[in-house]
Amino acid sequence: MTSRILGVYREAEFSPGKVADDAAILDAALDHLRAQGNEIAALDVAGFVHTAPDNFDMVLAMCQGAHALEALAACEDRGVLVINSPGAIRACYRDRLGGALERAAVPTPAGMLVSTSESLEPELIDAFDFSTGVFVKRGDLHALTAEDVLKINDPAKIRVELGRFAARGIKSAYLQQAVGGIVVKFYGVSGGRYFAPVIDGVTLDASLQRALADAANRAASALGLEIWGGDAIVNERGFTIIDFNDWPSFSRVRAQAAPAIARRCADLQNKRNLQSERNKAASS
Repeated sequence: MTSRILGVYREAEFSPGKVADDAAILDAALDHLRAQGNEIAALDVAGFVHTAPDNFDMVLAMCQGAHALEALAACEDRGVLVINSPGAIRACYRDRLGGALERAAVPTPAGMLVSTSESLEPELIDAFDFSTGVFVKRGDLHALTAEDVLKINDPAKIRVELGRFAARGIKSAYLQQAVGGIVVKFYGVSGGRYFAPVIDGVTLDASLQRALADAANRAASALGLEIWGGDAIVNERGFTIIDFNDWPSFSRVRAQAAPAIARRCADLQNKRNLQSERNKAASS
């Protein structure tokens, strides 16, 4: 059974320096789905939000803004399969991500969400080790500019940096303990369809790679994501996941990831179709 599938591109403001790469992975996944015989269309966010198309069985969504998420939620209410779901996309905003990773019981640095306009209790500041550094990250979205993620080694500078966020209209910030080691980017598709760590000049031990894949899949499940990626720090003690993203650009692994994304979409649509047939049989 073929499906009518709509792709929605990411807003340019949420894709700094990666507009072409973000569009390329969505286009590549849609090409594979088209090759399966599905009917394919694609829209930018403005076209999606303003036209509110209602004749699709599935929406592949890279968008992240509030208006786009509202439109995706409306699609879900009409019974459309949305990948990633608006709830999963929203879960990757900074104000929810840290807590979600902790609840998923994956290795992640100590962190906390704080107000940019209120004073911090000394015991909260004392919970961090400033000798290795503390990251101050905007507390709503992912980093959109270089000013959205700052590393400080002096607790006296926290108030200054929070004040700068507040002056920009950013109401919260996420404080995260810095961890020493090698940064590993990873990319995944749920359902066991795909996982790839990307690291220059180093090969991960097989057992460490399996452990990272397991932790990343658990985190993705907790966040509700089907298509995802993130960053981890690897050192002599193992690894810790420092960030997680809904539908990254997959730019370095696009050729391998695109068919895996298409297969996962087909899996989920087939599962939904089968459940619909069972429901019809049960009610007849």
